[in-house]
Amino acid sequence: MARFSALLVVLLGVSSPAAHAHLLKVFAFAEGNRIGGITYMVGGTPASGANVEVKSADGRLLATLMPDAAGKFSYEAKRQENHVIVANTGDGHVAQWTVTAAELTGKDIRSVDINTDSTPSTNATSPTEEPGDGELAVLVEQAVARQIRPLREQLILYEDQVRLRDIVGGVGYIMGLCGFAIWWKQRQRSGS
Repeated sequence: MARFSALLVVLLGVSSPAAHAHLLKVFAFAEGNRIGGITYMVGGTPASGANVEVKSADGRLLATLMPDAAGKFSYEAKRQENHVIVANTGDGHVAQWTVTAAELTGKDIRSVDINTDSTPSTNATSPTEEPGDGELAVLVEQAVARQIRPLREQLILYEDQVRLRDIVGGVGYIMGLCGFAIWWKQRQRSGS
């Protein structure tokens, strides 16, 4: 019986929400050239104290960000390339997310011509003109990204919650079977 009690304590400790509270998650998305995101612990608690690094695909550090109280951060991409977002709480918990170059639908900063005079450029679209096919595609992609972003965030949070529920439910099922086996064994002993 002492072994069962010890096993029960270990299983409860491993399956408790406090044991999973330190699992760090990061989610990032692109709207034009702006990369926004959120850092959080499993269960949805914001990881506002996490250090967020934005790196290029080859590992160059592009920026170091501090999330706000809600765990949110933002970065303006300078180049249309893959960006790796790495969140680190400093106590060994690290999470990462990649925003691909294809998700960055805004103009490449390097290719934008900066006019120093106040005259408008000839290729600018006036309010009465319709945007060209390329510009329209970019506008549609940005609008769709804005609409899909909250759904992606909710889906990822839901997946994390389902996994935790599944783990706790599985441990409870195992403990129930162990309890039934112990009851059955005790019943057989008392009958003999």
